[in-house]
Amino acid sequence: MNEIGGDPVPKISYRSDLVVASPIRRIAALLAEARRRKDIISFGGGAPSLEPPKELVEEAIKILKDHDVTRPFAYGATKGILELRETICADLKKYGGIDYNPDQVIVTEGATEGIYVALSAVLDKGDEVILMDPTYLGYSEPIKLLGGKIVRLPVYIGEDFQPSLDLLNEKISDKTKAIMILSPDNPTGRVIREDIAKGIVDLACDHDFWIIADDTYKHIIYEGKHVWISALENAYERTITVCTFSKSASLPGLRLGYVYGPEEAIECMERIKQYLTLCPNTFSQMVVKKFLEGELKERYIKEVVVPTYMERRNVMGKALEENLPDATINWPAGAFYFFVDISNYLKQLGMDDEEFANKLLEKKSVVVIPGKYFGENGRNHVRLTFVSETNERIVKGVELIAEFIRENVK
Repeated sequence: MNEIGGDPVPKISYRSDLVVASPIRRIAALLAEARRRKDIISFGGGAPSLEPPKELVEEAIKILKDHDVTRPFAYGATKGILELRETICADLKKYGGIDYNPDQVIVTEGATEGIYVALSAVLDKGDEVILMDPTYLGYSEPIKLLGGKIVRLPVYIGEDFQPSLDLLNEKISDKTKAIMILSPDNPTGRVIREDIAKGIVDLACDHDFWIIADDTYKHIIYEGKHVWISALENAYERTITVCTFSKSASLPGLRLGYVYGPEEAIECMERIKQYLTLCPNTFSQMVVKKFLEGELKERYIKEVVVPTYMERRNVMGKALEENLPDATINWPAGAFYFFVDISNYLKQLGMDDEEFANKLLEKKSVVVIPGKYFGENGRNHVRLTFVSETNERIVKGVELIAEFIRENVK
């Protein structure tokens, strides 16, 4: 047997060359350091900083105390516990006016697994998937792993990051298999307009492709309203929707989400999931079922989540406008982020957005995310989240960004 550090290991799969390590996970390591180093101000990660509802904590304790001790730790059905899927269907009916049955729902290990199994169910090698640029960086690498091809649809800060239907039509080909829509969006905070959502559905019908809707932030809206794409006319049979409990319930560590869509697609996802994670976390499912029952979800989101994050958004937006007057700032209508065009400052500094972020952390202990991570059209931007810090630290962090710029202008 070779000792560690001896002969080379056998050849690694070609897939290792297809994907890059997630830069956001690198930021997660920085955030772990930030918990020890109080001097770091983090505008980096998108994990909620709020405590989950106390009722869920109490429910978790109750489950462990009152149930057969083996049940919370037992294997469950690959699709998830039936009672939870029934509750999810009732929730979809209540908030979106959408009729789904439990066989059209699969519970996943967060939205991340949901995205992967959804793409796995519809993509064949060589199929094209249209992604808005910029958008969430977690879409591109699964598409590559599955043999798909990415087609970028640029969106622009001057147009509130709303996609152009005319440009989308130009991007569609006979190989188009799906478009991914994240609304509210990460990193831009855009909430897609209903007329544009309907236009996308019409194009999907005309050209026969799937819509994969990522509803991670569906309840975190400050202006406008969320468009339930699966409820739009003609969208029902061609829309797969991915959701998570990480954001709205402030439970990212429980790693639980769900996907709903046509039964044939869900059955395919179930077969794939059997060989990925076998079944979702049983204990987590028992806990989040409580979140969807009664008025807990509505009360927590309405009274805690949205007001808290809206206040922090307003504080950050005002601080950015006051301290970075030469930046272009689009106030987010939803989600957790400002996506700020700092191209004017980067020219003065002689840096790109990644070098800016690295040196800002080194010199001022402030974490921001380079815009290039979210697509080519994200270059010269930075993403700042407002959910991780207090109002006072948000203002201080923005002031430190301005100070860094002043000290380094050439």
